Amino acid sequence: MQATMVESQAKDFTHMHKVYILSILCLFASACNDNTPTNGQVFIPDVPVSITVNMDLPLHYHLQNLGGYSLLEGGNRGVFLVHNFDDEYYALERTCTFDPDLDCGHIQIDTANIQLRCGTYDNDTFAQCCQSLYSFDGFVLQGPSRFALKRYQVFRNGNLLTVRN
Repeated sequence: MQATMVESQAKDFTHMHKVYILSILCLFASACNDNTPTNGQVFIPDVPVSITVNMDLPLHYHLQNLGGYSLLEGGNRGVFLVHNFDDEYYALERTCTFDPDLDCGHIQIDTANIQLRCGTYDNDTFAQCCQSLYSFDGFVLQGPSRFALKRYQVFRNGNLLTVRN
């Protein structure tokens, strides 16, 4: 009887030890949560997007070439439709993901460096809003932004491109 009581106490101690270690691990894991004001999320409102582009028209003919792009009406602040150098088409929201509520947080094309940047133009002079730079497929290259640009789906049927969410 004495041996079973000692075995039972040893099992209880081992079980409590495991629960204690598990509790400590959970505490450390919860301390690693993102405590930024956005909790790791950037809110860019979803708006209906359904745009058809005919690449046979002079306005969009350049989209047939790698590196071609068009600025389209739609989305929150407009949409860039880009024929990237990987021969894929990307439709990117023109709202900067660093602080989408800033008035200056528009995405602009920097053709000299083949990238996208956050800011506005005033009389052909670029005014930077934040230091964020993005690739033509919308991923962050540098700057304070931690999130890629919002993408819309692009479907190709011959020389027609359809952009939608």
